Amino acid sequence: MNYDVDHIDDLIGKYLAGEAIQDEIQFVESWAKESEGNRKYLEHCRLIFEKTSEAKDLQEFDADAAWLKMKSKLQASQSRSISFPERRSGRWLVWRVAASVVIILSIGLVAYRVMNPDIPSVVEVVAQKETRADTLPDGSGVFLNKRTELAYTYNKQNGNHLVKIKGEAYFNIQHEDDKTFIIDAAGVYVRDIGTSFNVKAYPEDNTVEVVVEEGKVMFYTDTDSGVYLSANGKGTYNKTTKTFSVEQPEQNVLAYKTKSFSFSNTDLRSVITALNNVYDKKIVLSESLNDCHLTVSFNNEDIDEIAAIIAETLGLTVENSVNEIRLQGSGCEKK
Repeated sequence: MNYDVDHIDDLIGKYLAGEAIQDEIQFVESWAKESEGNRKYLEHCRLIFEKTSEAKDLQEFDADAAWLKMKSKLQASQSRSISFPERRSGRWLVWRVAASVVIILSIGLVAYRVMNPDIPSVVEVVAQKETRADTLPDGSGVFLNKRTELAYTYNKQNGNHLVKIKGEAYFNIQHEDDKTFIIDAAGVYVRDIGTSFNVKAYPEDNTVEVVVEEGKVMFYTDTDSGVYLSANGKGTYNKTTKTFSVEQPEQNVLAYKTKSFSFSNTDLRSVITALNNVYDKKIVLSESLNDCHLTVSFNNEDIDEIAAIIAETLGLTVENSVNEIRLQGSGCEKK
C-alpha cells in the first residue's frame, strides 16, 4: 500500500498510539530514516505524545472544541476531520485521546514545515500493465517499462535528486553541474554524469543492468566503487557474487521504449521472446521451428504485421486469434 507523506502526521499519531497496521509502521519508520530532520520530528512527536499520556485528567481536555477551533487551519495541510461518537464509553475516551494527539501533531507538522520548507516530498510514478512516459519534477524525462515503480525525492538542502526504482526505466537527465542525480536499485546506485541511460532492476532478477546511450554514469554500491560506464557501454551487477562487470549491450535493449528491433541471424525462438516481452499479443511457435534463424529489422510495426513478415520470410503459416498468433511450418535446416 502507498502512503502520502502529506498525511504523515495522521500516520505518526496512529503509530504512537499503537493503532497502526504493519504497513503504516514500516512507512513511518522508513520516513524517519530518510533524513535527520524527519527523525527529529518523530522524536519530537513522541515526546508530545508521552507528555499527553501522562496527563491525569484527560476528561478535562475538550477535543471537540479544540478541533472546531483548529479545523480551518488544519484544512490547509489536508488533515482529516474526525467525528466523535456520542456514547461515553472507554472506546470513546480512547478516540478523544487519539484525536487530541492528531491535533497536536497536525499543529506541529504545520509549524515544522513552515520552519523547514525544504522537507523532501515523494513523487511516485508507476507502470503496471502498460509502459509509461513521464517527466520528473526536475525536468528529466523517464520512460517506464511494465511492472515498474519509481519514487522520486529532491532534497534542497544538499541538492540531491534521488530515484528509487523497482523494474526497468530509461532516463534522460536534465544535467546541471551543481546537482546530484542518483538512481537507487535496492542499494545498487547509478549516478548521472550528464547522460541518457537505461536501468533494469526487477527485484526477482539476480542482476541489475545499466546501459548508457549518451554520456557517462557511475555504477556502484556502498561497499564497492564499481565501474564508470560511457556511451554504448553496459554494466551488470551480480547480486549473488556482489561483483560488477562491463560488456557490450545486447541488441534491442530499448525495444520496450522504441519498438525498434534488429535481428542478425538470430534463432527464431529468441526473436519471438524479444517481441513477446514488448507486445501484449503473444506469438507462439511450433516445436518444428526451433532451428530457424532470422535476419530482419522492425520499426514500430503492429505485431500482426510483424508476424506476417516473419511468416512470409520463412514460409510459415499464421493462425490468428484474439490473444495470440501461432506460427507453424515444416521447420528449417540446422545452422
